[in-house]
Formats: sequence, structure tokens, C-alpha cells
Amino acid sequence: MLHRTKKGFLSMLAAGVLTAGLVPGTAAAHGGWDDDDDDDQKLTSQQRKLVKTLRDVTDEYRWLDEAIEDGYKKASECVEKKGVGAMGFHYAKNSLIDAKTDARKPEVLVYMPNKQGRYKLVAVEFLSTAKKRPEIAGLKFENGPFPGTFALHAWVWKENPDGMFAAYNPAHRCPKK
Repeated sequence: MLHRTKKGFLSMLAAGVLTAGLVPGTAAAHGGWDDDDDDDQKLTSQQRKLVKTLRDVTDEYRWLDEAIEDGYKKASECVEKKGVGAMGFHYAKNSLIDAKTDARKPEVLVYMPNKQGRYKLVAVEFLSTAKKRPEIAGLKFENGPFPGTFALHAWVWKENPDGMFAAYNPAHRCPKK
């Protein structure tokens, strides 16, 4: 049974996200687009519409300050899987985490610092507690960061050589502490 308190759920989310890279099979990449072709050519019309919607609804969160003001809270340090790439720093809005999937309300925003150290939005992550594996725009969710969850990343603000919907971005590395 999942904890439903904000603090409990965010703690579980942070722990799950941090271990996701250590559990085989929980972060398999979804198909997406290649570097070789025009990015949109590999996406279906539903997926292009999803990406456009996600860019529209997250444009105001391009910088971390705006997301925090709207209730997103830090759920993990930078997540990286050696030899695979990084996801980034996860910020979750607990009130959105449930069994529903709504393209206009992504549960998790993923940030990476730019060269000046300012956190910039690179991806969104859908996180679902649905009983059955959800899908959106023809994309099936992966196993989530902890039992009873499903997740799907969308690299809507940063190109990912492994594809728009891959869990990790091989072009990313977590900053050294």
C-alpha cells in the first residue's frame, strides 16, 4: 500500500527514483527519434501532439523557481546510471500523483543545471499508481521507481540521442559534488 501523506509519498518517490537506476529492467528506453533524422519524423501524430501539449503546459516551468512556486517539491538528487546516462533532478507535485494520466498535468518535472548552475527543465515524467500499465499517445509506461507505480519520461526540452521517451539521456551526467 502506498503512503498517501505528502511527506511519506515524496520520501518513497525519492527513494524509488534513486534506486530505479539500480534495478535491471525498470528503465528500458522507449522508441523515439534518432539523431540522423528530423526529430518529429519518428513520432506518430499522437506523440507529436503530446509533445506539443507538454511543451505548452510546462513552458512556465522552464526554470525551477516557477515550478517550486507552483508546488513542485524536490523528490530526488540527480539520478544517473553509470554507462547509460542521467535523468536529472526530479521535482514532484504530490497532488497530481494518482492513477490518472493527464498530458496537461505531468506529475514530475526533471531539471539539470546549465553552465551557470541554474536549474533548467529538460524532461517531464508521468508517474501513475494505476492498477494496469497505462499508456498515452500509444506509449506504454515502464515499471515505476517503486512497486505499484508506472512511469514515462518525455524529453520535451532537451534532445535525447536515445529517443524522446527514453528513461535516461546518455548526453547527461550528474554534476560532481
